[in-house]
Amino acid sequence: MSRPDLLLVGIPGSGKSTVAGLLARQRGLPLIEVDDLVEAGLGQTAEEAFAGGEAAYRAVEEQVSLTALARPGVVALGSGAVDSAAVREALAGLPVAWLRTSVAIATRRLGMNSFGMAALVAIRDRMDALLAERAPCYAAVASLVVDTDRLTAVEVAAAISELQGAVR
Repeated sequence: MSRPDLLLVGIPGSGKSTVAGLLARQRGLPLIEVDDLVEAGLGQTAEEAFAGGEAAYRAVEEQVSLTALARPGVVALGSGAVDSAAVREALAGLPVAWLRTSVAIATRRLGMNSFGMAALVAIRDRMDALLAERAPCYAAVASLVVDTDRLTAVEVAAAISELQGAVR
């Protein structure tokens, strides 16, 4: 049975897509971007899907994530994939890197700091709540953790490669 070479989890803005792309190129492996596959499956952007309700997005995200777990490559899971018990169970024993990132850094990376102060506070409050909810799930599925706040994407990719070498 085929399985991913590496999976990345973390909150939005943690660098999953960027780091997964770097690692896939470095290793000569396919890149599997779950968020892109969910949008393709829904036929609309995540923003459009969420406007119509989060449930449909999460159902497709779960199915796409489970399918991605049976393919070789470097997989950037959606930030909410770990909300699914089926996905968490399927991640057991797989190489999963949690890109642990603070909400302040994540919102900066996502360009949200240019919003008005009231909007930024609301966004950060929502992301704080999401992180508090998901952190135990990220920790439970992760075989390695990289704190990304003070690192570039290249440095995060190097840290993952180093940690994976130490685990093998």
